[in-house]
Parts: sequence; C-alpha cells; structure tokens
Amino acid sequence: VVAPSALPFDQASPTPHPLTKNEILEIQNAFVLAAKRALEAGFEVIEIHAAHGYLLHEFLSPYSNHRTDEYGGSFANRTRFLLEVVRKVRMNWPEGLPLMVRLSATDWLEQTDEPSWTLEQSVELCQLLKAEGVDIADVSTGGNVPFAKIPAGPGYQVLFAKEIHDKAGILT
Repeated sequence: VVAPSALPFDQASPTPHPLTKNEILEIQNAFVLAAKRALEAGFEVIEIHAAHGYLLHEFLSPYSNHRTDEYGGSFANRTRFLLEVVRKVRMNWPEGLPLMVRLSATDWLEQTDEPSWTLEQSVELCQLLKAEGVDIADVSTGGNVPFAKIPAGPGYQVLFAKEIHDKAGILT
C-alpha cells in the first residue's frame, strides 16, 4: 500500500509506504502508458481519477498529504503530482480527443478543525487543469476521510459542479 504519507485510512487499514520521488515518476509514467494503450485500443476519451481517496486525491488533500518536499505543504506542491500526470498524459493523448479529470470537490471537513480539500481549492485546481488541456472536470465529492459527514441526497453534488463550471470556466 502506497500513499503520499504514512497515514492509514482508518484503524483497520494498513499503514502505507510514502512514495519516493522515483516511485512518483514511475506512477506518472504508468498513467502515460495506460493512455497510450487506451488510444491503441480505440478509446476516444479518457479520465484521470483524482477523487474518492484514490492516490491522486490523497496528494491533493492536506488531510492525507503531510509531505514536506515539493509534493506536500502548499497548494502548488499538493497539486504538482496531478498536474504532472495531466501534462504527461496530454502530451500523449490527441488534442481532438477529450481528456477528463475526476475529482472530489471537497473532503466534507469544512465544519471541523481538520485540514482538508475544499471547493475553493477545487476551483483553483480546475483553472490550472483547463490551462493544461483538460476538457472536462468530472465533479464528485468525498471518499478521502472515513468519518466525513456527507449529506447525500438527490442532486447533492450538482452545486459543486456548477460552482466549478462557473468559476473555473471548464465543462463539468
């Protein structure tokens, strides 16, 4: 099990191995190879999954990313891994074919004292993603925090997608 930091998801989960810089580069290259295979197989759209507590989301969120190198700390550092993946994949994915990024717009911890990923950070990230050639932000929420209180119900994530669409100017 790997992650940005040696923080288990919950008490029942194993403690992950914090990725080294070389391992980060290997994973980025794996994303590129996967995009190339998808193109060779005839796919016409791909999506980079950076939501729901998966690895890229863990790097984005200060809740799960406690690194002190260039992949942790500031917003720019926490978004670096995803932006590098996007940049490398976009270089290998035809301009005429859509590139999507799925992201959790919030960790649902705004009402706590815990550091977390927020809608405001998602808007800023989506502005950067658009500049890197991402065509669509597939907006969801949550998944990175086991105790988050998510008010699930019909359309509960629509307002997050609308906010990102309106403020970042990217399709959602």
